[in-house]
Amino acid sequence: MRSLSSRFVLIDLHSSWHSANQIPISTVAFLQNSGFISSVSSSFRRTRGIAAAKSSIPLIRSPGIRRPAERFSPGNGSTSNSPTSPSTSRSEAVSELDMFLELVPSRMKKELFGHAEIGDLIEVVMDLGRKPLARFPSGDWLISEQVVKLEDLQHAISKVGEFSDDNRSGINHSLHRISAIRNRKMQIIGLTCRVGRSVSGSAEIVRDLVEGGGSILVIGPPGVGKTTLIREIARMLADEHMKRVVIVDTSNEIGGDGDVPHSGIGRARRMQVANVNMQHNVMIEAVENHMPETIIIDEIGTELEALAASTIAQRGVQLVGTAHGMTIDNIIKNPSLQILVGGIESVTLGDEEARKRKVQKTILERKGPPTFTCAVEMISRTDCRVHHRLDATVDAILAGKSPLFELRHMDAEANISQKPTLASEKKLLEGSRMTKSEEKSEVVESDEKHVHHSPSRSNPWSTDKPVSKRTSAVCVFTYKILEADLLQVAKVMGLEDEIDVTDDIGTADAILASSSELKQYPWIRGVAKFHQLPVFVIKSNAMAQMVKAVRMILGIESFGSIPKKPLKSSFDIEIEDDAPKRKPSLEEIDALEVQLFSLLNFGFWFLVFYFFHYYPYECR
Repeated sequence: MRSLSSRFVLIDLHSSWHSANQIPISTVAFLQNSGFISSVSSSFRRTRGIAAAKSSIPLIRSPGIRRPAERFSPGNGSTSNSPTSPSTSRSEAVSELDMFLELVPSRMKKELFGHAEIGDLIEVVMDLGRKPLARFPSGDWLISEQVVKLEDLQHAISKVGEFSDDNRSGINHSLHRISAIRNRKMQIIGLTCRVGRSVSGSAEIVRDLVEGGGSILVIGPPGVGKTTLIREIARMLADEHMKRVVIVDTSNEIGGDGDVPHSGIGRARRMQVANVNMQHNVMIEAVENHMPETIIIDEIGTELEALAASTIAQRGVQLVGTAHGMTIDNIIKNPSLQILVGGIESVTLGDEEARKRKVQKTILERKGPPTFTCAVEMISRTDCRVHHRLDATVDAILAGKSPLFELRHMDAEANISQKPTLASEKKLLEGSRMTKSEEKSEVVESDEKHVHHSPSRSNPWSTDKPVSKRTSAVCVFTYKILEADLLQVAKVMGLEDEIDVTDDIGTADAILASSSELKQYPWIRGVAKFHQLPVFVIKSNAMAQMVKAVRMILGIESFGSIPKKPLKSSFDIEIEDDAPKRKPSLEEIDALEVQLFSLLNFGFWFLVFYFFHYYPYECR
């Protein structure tokens, strides 16, 4: 092969395949860009070489990954030329958006580019005979006054691949998802085109859960970022933690459309599912054939898929999956997904046990251990609720109590604020959140025992001043201690009007827990520290311990001086037994028995002497 000029190339078509194979790559790229290869492709088919195959394969380049700070700037959809902005990542993000906008007709594309929130576009809805809509975080926006025609739908369909059994398709090498609506004749009459984005750093909000190695269940309504979160978790596990990660991608939303997965999943491997009804089989196949350490599953929706997830968890494989639902309570009430939280069964209690628990005789209890160890409830793309122990959360919900969870918020700079919460669903969306620095300063060690009396909260247990008459009852939050026992002890002591039990730790004045539960669940101290509450610790549920606890909670009995500690700290008050701490030895017991026998012997002879000496013979 010899180049004659910059525009003409002479190729010997009768050369051997060795010569054809030695064509430089730069020349092949030039021929491909100049369109010359297409004109001589028929001649190359007659050759035995593989140069034609090389030149016909397009260069596949997966788009890059976006970061939370790399959002689109308001305007016409283009990125700013600020020197501090990552122009490369933004240009790649814009190219993905341009790829998505190729689906819509040119008249709609022009209107969309003029929208101020084009960078935050969620999806475009096109229904035959209706006006097209674009959905943004601020709400729905009418793209054009002209209705959607059949030609518009055909234009969009021609840009995507074939639709699968679940009427979903995508754009090759992208994360965009196109869903179809069909009529009775199976003709497409509507399209929902959702924008897919890979945001690096979106999983920082749950990094501690990922590093913990437990199985994570992500719950939330559609559109809050569940798929984006587990895609980033897959990349984090594969690239940062060097784990063998396999993604079961049923609808090609995690790894993108096409055979080459999107770069957003990192080194993780992706298994596609030919039929949506066979997802559970592919899940089991992934464990049996590819030896994964972690399996990522999107949209667990059927009972078979839930059973497959439970089987995988029993084999010691870490699971990360999503399920539709607002809260864990919705998963519990879903018969198909109950096995994900351990299963629910009805239990009949005896009369005595029902009276002791103050519940009805038939109750609901968890059947077994949950498939997932922790859960994340997505409220929005930047807010979530974290349940560190899914089993404890399910038990609390079934018992009719508010579960313990943690509110987390991530801003645009990836700063995360955390707040441990135990409140109702209404209070959950309200209330302020701690900053990250405050959360770090409030980490509680399990062996920490200190106290601080906040000036904003009155301290009824202070020993620096005499106890005065209370105007209201002291509210006590009990953990794994029967409320009926505490109230019964207070009633026997005549103090039932001065002490009360509450289920809301936010309104409590003190916490009462056993020492064994405090050692097993150290987070109790963390919650007490956040609410600045003292923790009264008893060794058992014995009556003497409960009496002493009530007296110390009400301030009737002093518990000694308490040293002052740093701000926002809690303290533990251990209630000692009145019984001796050390058992007497055998020698001491023998000595006591000898003394007791001597005392009894002396008393017997004293009574005999007294009887014969002071009573006359006639009275005997």
